[in-house]
Amino acid sequence: MRKGQGYQITSLVLLMLVLVFGGGHSEAQRAGCKNVNYDLIFLLDTSSSVGKEDFEKVRQWVSNLVDTFEIEPDKTRVGVVRYSGKPYTEFDLGRFQTREDVKEAARNIKYYGGNTNTGDALRYITTYSFSEEAGGRPRERAIKKVAILLTDGRSQDLVLEPATAAHKAGIRIFAVGVGEALKEELVEIASEPKSAHVFHVSDYNAIDKIRGILRRRLCE
Repeated sequence: MRKGQGYQITSLVLLMLVLVFGGGHSEAQRAGCKNVNYDLIFLLDTSSSVGKEDFEKVRQWVSNLVDTFEIEPDKTRVGVVRYSGKPYTEFDLGRFQTREDVKEAARNIKYYGGNTNTGDALRYITTYSFSEEAGGRPRERAIKKVAILLTDGRSQDLVLEPATAAHKAGIRIFAVGVGEALKEELVEIASEPKSAHVFHVSDYNAIDKIRGILRRRLCE
């Protein structure tokens, strides 16, 4: 092999590594989701059991998942609702219209502590967060509504009725439980098939391990 050929091959290998482990990896992930447009709400448990240190991991997890989508007003819109005793809109659907703006906002989600009223939070996203008032798009636009709920404990109110109402409203729910989150509640909250929409991990250090499979489910 001539020296020039060897240099070209080495350069090609280096370029492939950059694409895989650098920005190209995110571009490849987005390419798989480019035809999937959502009104997407992250519903985040910010109760006292989470703690500030672990909530920092939640912020980063949300920011990383946002990288999956083409964020534009006519493509995917992202909103965040945090809850403890009461739900609160961190930012509405469509407030931020670029991926980087959404990621920056995700990294600055506030943490307050308190109780865990998951049922009330589900009711809130059904009645408000996907509405046109909050930046949601009309049903006739055929934009799919998706919520990703993340919680680490037992709800202090009932979840089955508000979850059923959310499903009837056309909201597809992924339920992600951490630590002592109850599998039975996650099953009640999640959409069908349950096996594709329920996740459970041991602690907040492990939530990033399910990011890949959650991305694949979202892009299907």
